[in-house]
Amino acid sequence: MTKRGKLTIFGFLILSVVLLAGISIYRNSQGGNSNLAGVPVQGVEAIADYHLIPIINAQSTDMKQVYLNTEATPSLFFATWSDQSQEVVSAIQDKLSKTGSGMHKPLVLVSTFVKTTDQRKAITEAKAFQEKDNLTLPIAVQVGPPTEFVKQVPSLVYTDGEGTHIVTDENEILDSLDAILALPASQPTTPVEK
Repeated sequence: MTKRGKLTIFGFLILSVVLLAGISIYRNSQGGNSNLAGVPVQGVEAIADYHLIPIINAQSTDMKQVYLNTEATPSLFFATWSDQSQEVVSAIQDKLSKTGSGMHKPLVLVSTFVKTTDQRKAITEAKAFQEKDNLTLPIAVQVGPPTEFVKQVPSLVYTDGEGTHIVTDENEILDSLDAILALPASQPTTPVEK
């Protein structure tokens, strides 16, 4: 290949790159038709809605999905594999056993961040967690991606006259039990079907 042929090919390649860059800049300046149209911006979080949580009751045999209403039922989100969750759940059970009084509203344990997509296996793991420490609190498994609801475990979610509270500090979770015990039982406490 001659020197002139090489320069022609090189010139054509440079012209193509400049043309493609120009088209790309023009399309971006128009603000549309991007290949990333409709892709959510990373780092932007929607406000979590803790009021209706899709769950499966671990004591249920029919594996039917229901919705737990945290406005009516305080819930502790935990992970079966988390030592920190284990400690908090055990401390809650101990504190409730020592108070000797029944709660006006049940505190439901909600297993989240499960490491399986098999719902039966997730329920088995939640039941094993419950049986390990002879927990008497009702237990459920969250259905769907946990990041829509909780960012860390354990997380206590309850609603009172001041609004919805999301408590993630272990000591504050235990301190919040007194507030939960004082909640009135006027709202329904059973999961709702949707």
